[in-house]
Amino acid sequence: MLAFLKLIRTQNLLIIAFTQYMVRWCLLYPLLKIHDFELQLSNFHFFLLVLSTVMIAAAGYIINDYFDVAIDRVNKPERLVIDKGVKRRVAMGAHTIINILALLIALYVSYQAGSMKLIIVHVLCAAGLWFYSTNFKRQFLIGNILISLFTALVPFVVGLYELLPVQKIYAEMIDETSLHEEWRFILGISFFAFIVTLLREIIKDMEDVEGDEKYGCKTMPIVIGIKSSKNISILLAIVTMIFLVYFQSIKLSNGNLLGALYIGIALQLPFIYLIYKLITAKEKKDFKISGNVAKFIMLTGVCYLFVFAQSILSYT
Repeated sequence: MLAFLKLIRTQNLLIIAFTQYMVRWCLLYPLLKIHDFELQLSNFHFFLLVLSTVMIAAAGYIINDYFDVAIDRVNKPERLVIDKGVKRRVAMGAHTIINILALLIALYVSYQAGSMKLIIVHVLCAAGLWFYSTNFKRQFLIGNILISLFTALVPFVVGLYELLPVQKIYAEMIDETSLHEEWRFILGISFFAFIVTLLREIIKDMEDVEGDEKYGCKTMPIVIGIKSSKNISILLAIVTMIFLVYFQSIKLSNGNLLGALYIGIALQLPFIYLIYKLITAKEKKDFKISGNVAKFIMLTGVCYLFVFAQSILSYT
């Protein structure tokens, strides 16, 4: 059981669930309350949505490790689970069963949300994670972008399932701009998730370059070199910081000092440290630390929604 929990990356799954609940209660709920709108999914149905998302992610982790056994023996021998704690056939069976159950749950929730078409998002994610593990992961940049898009969908899918029913129920009351702010913030946090994940994926490729090169992968560090990959990572970090500065300026102009301070301390400072670690990185352990910093930034970015909710609800 412990080996299986390690295989599905339990900590990452908890972060996914945490992110979706934060988006619902600390982003959409306060913004909808301003317009006197209510969330339309029940707590139980939203729990099922989160469960489906987490299960698809868990199945993705399983199939990724299934096809990466040889590479992981070189890159991460201490984290190898397949063939050690979990047999191959058990892993493949678990992947199939978890995906089927996740899609059935998503089908039910999409029906409750009033749009069966939403199941397409879950099907694409489940299929995309399979093709990522079997093919795209070993190609130049495609795998990085695909995983970043899937991460961006974690908050975005909450917007789909919560805002579309609101638009349907309150159709007569909603004009073209009523939900503009909600969608703008959903897109903003999804973009943040995309760019930070892309940054972290490139860093992970630099960390794993030895095993990837041995087994014929064409990741960015292998194709263009470690130095160029570091420069691209640093550029992504700087671009993200520029966006954060712009967001800070908006907060300050609105008199939201707490929000601006949080961004500066919990996001900007870690980004500065990340850039320093990337500049000075020489060994595998340096890139591992850099990857953990990027993961920390992702988490503090989600936690910003606590501050956001407080600032919105204090005016209602």
